[in-house]
Amino acid sequence: MGVIYKLKIEIKDFILSEKKAGPELSCRRLSSLVYDKFQIKVSKSTINALFKTSGLSLPVGRRPKKRRHKLEAPPVIPPEPVVPPQPVIPPQPVVAPEPVIPPQPEAELQVETPSEMPCNGAILLKAVDCLIGGTFHITEAVKKRLNKEDADLAAKVEALIYLSLWEPGVQNKDLSELWALIDKKLSLEALLPYLNVLQGVNAICLDIMQLIPDILQEVRNIKVNLSGTNVAYLDSQMRTVWSTPQIPYVFSSTIYNTKSYIHRYFSQTSPLVLFMAPGYDSPTKEFFNFILGLDLGDKGITRLTLYGNKFEELGVIPLESGKRRFFIFGLWPWQFVELRKVKKIEEFKPFYFTGLKKEFYLAEIEVELSQPITKQAVTLRGAAFKTNPAEKTRLVILSNLPPEGLLPDQVANTYLSHWPNLEEAFQDYSRKIERYTYTANSGHFFSTESFHFNTPEIKMLFANYLKALDLYIRWHFLPPGYEIKDFSTMKERFYDLKAVLKKENNCLFVTFLLPEGFAFQKELEYVLRRLNEREITLRDGRRLWFLI
Repeated sequence: MGVIYKLKIEIKDFILSEKKAGPELSCRRLSSLVYDKFQIKVSKSTINALFKTSGLSLPVGRRPKKRRHKLEAPPVIPPEPVVPPQPVIPPQPVVAPEPVIPPQPEAELQVETPSEMPCNGAILLKAVDCLIGGTFHITEAVKKRLNKEDADLAAKVEALIYLSLWEPGVQNKDLSELWALIDKKLSLEALLPYLNVLQGVNAICLDIMQLIPDILQEVRNIKVNLSGTNVAYLDSQMRTVWSTPQIPYVFSSTIYNTKSYIHRYFSQTSPLVLFMAPGYDSPTKEFFNFILGLDLGDKGITRLTLYGNKFEELGVIPLESGKRRFFIFGLWPWQFVELRKVKKIEEFKPFYFTGLKKEFYLAEIEVELSQPITKQAVTLRGAAFKTNPAEKTRLVILSNLPPEGLLPDQVANTYLSHWPNLEEAFQDYSRKIERYTYTANSGHFFSTESFHFNTPEIKMLFANYLKALDLYIRWHFLPPGYEIKDFSTMKERFYDLKAVLKKENNCLFVTFLLPEGFAFQKELEYVLRRLNEREITLRDGRRLWFLI
């Protein structure tokens, strides 16, 4: 405990407040949160010792942990109207049943992966499962019915979900790539009979049959109620602020993922990271009202309302009043030219971003933005961004973070961790809006109605859930046209590819090893870029990064 006195009081207070707000947070996860906020590494033992002195340690008799095993400017924007006119929302929306989703999932089995190990492309399915929270909820459902402690339960459930990828002939196949997916090597002799154990409890199948459609339910938009009658809308992927609820379906996300974002950005202290400010010639009044509401202006945010793809209300989340919240967003050089004023810009300096393993250049900047309709103005600070020192500024990253958290490298690191693809991401974003606005497919959205989850066989239920994950990848993370492909095509093109896992600090890098003449490299690069934008974090706190 001798290291605790070296911690600044604000770091101590941050750790203790996070633990009190989320008792399920592990020391590893808290260490990661401290680093994200203060850029200081605090060991797990130091955090644990702080808990002991503060009376926050877990009680004696908790489940023992397993031993660790080494395991220059964007393209021209499409013309207005970018967003279609206001939809007609039914006066009496149907309220869909909502699964109970915790703000943060429990810590995963504390098992250490080796610094490098083989894997395969099926880890794309695991990444989507992390967004949906499926394995976590299925494990919780099984745990309630079995009513007994099993430290390996989550690993067993996850292994059984992915096992169908290796069948038939699973008994004679090297399953090292399966164990890489679940971070835990189990005996096949113990794993396969476990199916019979689960099959023997009829209620487990019924619970999972009801659970899967609920966890695949999507949120299309988030209505932000400000004080008075002012409202704004967020897409559930947190790309930007919208003036209308008629947001393209491709920017939807699951309830689990949406609530995780809301907990992180509105209940905890992490800044909301928007891809870009909305508007071209001038910032929208809804955007101004929103950022001023986050910053405790006179239009504070009072509650959030979630709506599904059919505009049905999915739930209302009241927000704590009087709480200052923080944001970061990207501003392109061509935006708000007449309504922005650069008050200060410093010298550009090198900045290395670990996620992309590239060096960039940053300069501290201070900008004043004006909104002509509401006659409001706001001054924000952040970082001007270049890929090399000789070019013009590519992006300005602005924030309302307090001065100690507004160093250019901290702001840039937080933004790029969520939106690492810059101009390519903007092109994709614009294409999706244009396709939604002008094509007949704008009424189509992700649905699992064609899936039959009412099977009495748990083995088939797991296999169907795996196919639902595949459909989610095809719908949300691949170019148009892939939604009509099938699982066997995806397995042949992507899931059977070889990959390597490599652990670096709090990241797990997944590097795909492509065969010579691989015909689908562009599609693979596309899906990896889209997944990296979703800031996927495993339950042990590690961030997944996909590379080729």
